[in-house]
Parts: sequence; C-alpha cells; structure tokens
Amino acid sequence: MTEARGRQARLKPGLGKLYPGVEAGAWRTVEDLLRHVTILIDKRLADPRTITGERLLRDDHFEFRGDSDRPEGWPADLSRMADAGAPPSRSAEQRDRDAPGRAK
Repeated sequence: MTEARGRQARLKPGLGKLYPGVEAGAWRTVEDLLRHVTILIDKRLADPRTITGERLLRDDHFEFRGDSDRPEGWPADLSRMADAGAPPSRSAEQRDRDAPGRAK
C-alpha cells in the first residue's frame, strides 16, 4: 500500500463489538482501518452487510479528521479518493457492446 497520508478516523463509542480489534475512540490512519476492516471481512470475523455501506468505513460508524493531499492529476475538489473515478466513456461502452462474441 502507499505511504500513509493525513486522514484519520476513529470508531464511535458503542460499536466496538462490530469491529474486533478496533478500539472505539482511538484515532488511527484511514489506511490502517481500511486494511483492518478488509481483513475482518475476508476472514469472516465481521458481517460485511453490517459494517460496510457505500463506503468501506461507514460515516455513521466512524468520525474522521485531517485531510490528505490529492495525488497528482486527481481532482482537488473531491474529498475522497474513490470520488475521483469517472464512469466509462460512451465510446468504451459501445466498444464493449460491439466486441466479438457478445450478444447484441
């Protein structure tokens, strides 16, 4: 994984039982928490339907602080790395539909 950036998060009180190994109220880097939550899900130590949502770290489960410089070339006005993704261009979608072997 890339070097840690400035964003941190902490688990809100009362939610520790959902996240084994994460101490509620303790600030940790977002990168560390993402890694930990991914391991919990992969090893089936937590229910992904309960601990994840649109984001891997749920806003209603975690508090966030700090910010991170955007990687070069990424939009500066978006708050999360995942926000920088763009939907495929129409021409790419058209190429996929027209690919040999695909039903039309």
